[in-house]
Amino acid sequence: MRIRHIVLHIGLVGLVVGWSLVAPAPLIAQKGLYPDLQTVVPKHLSIQNMQQREILRVTNGIANRGAGPWQLRPEFKPDVTIARQEILDANGEIVQDPIVGTYVFHPEHNHWHIESVALLEVRKARDDGTGGRWGGAVVNDLGQVQSIKTTFCLIDWYKLDDNAPNAPDSGRTYWDCERDLQGISVGWVDQYHHSLEGQQIDITGAPVGIYYLVSTANPDGNFLEQDPKNNTAWVSFRLSRDSNGNPKITEIAHSPCDTPGMCGEQATNR
Repeated sequence: MRIRHIVLHIGLVGLVVGWSLVAPAPLIAQKGLYPDLQTVVPKHLSIQNMQQREILRVTNGIANRGAGPWQLRPEFKPDVTIARQEILDANGEIVQDPIVGTYVFHPEHNHWHIESVALLEVRKARDDGTGGRWGGAVVNDLGQVQSIKTTFCLIDWYKLDDNAPNAPDSGRTYWDCERDLQGISVGWVDQYHHSLEGQQIDITGAPVGIYYLVSTANPDGNFLEQDPKNNTAWVSFRLSRDSNGNPKITEIAHSPCDTPGMCGEQATNR
């Protein structure tokens, strides 16, 4: 069981000694340490035929490469549970706690998620699949645009790299998917495996050709972080069909990545 540490902030106005009022020493504001959310190159791309639907599945991971944890705490209201993001300083004190979203119960996973954590899209390539140039999102045969916001239960799933800076040495800090404190520590990744509900995109009816699977963390900019411009990763693939019309995908390339962990080499197949 994770032990929650509660820090009480007591504002000392003055201390009366006899008839004298002694003023407290001035408080020095501490700078907040922000997370930096970056998408790991998507892995385990596959396509399945499910009840005459062509379903693309992918493993999606979000790394925290910032100076502080991505930490969210629930605040319970009569009809909703809101999520507050807690920005900590170097002493572990909360210096900001804005409302950034809501907790929602995910019945297939049987635990609580945070809304709008990531965006998964399949987009038609405007190049040969190596340059990261794409057009609009694919629309399947049902007229559904394949641009899907996903929810996450935020936990420390695996270390980004063995030498990840500032990564905790004492094990995971965030591990519980109940309606409680959730987050990703510095130097850690939260991953959703391709077999899980929500990690699929229905591309039935897409013509053969080259496509990009694009994953973006914090797509709406709801969460405070150091740099919201480095949140996207992609993998390109060629969609083909055999003589019976069965789909096949072949990976072509992926977005640039600067460490083995960001390239997905640490991603677990579970």
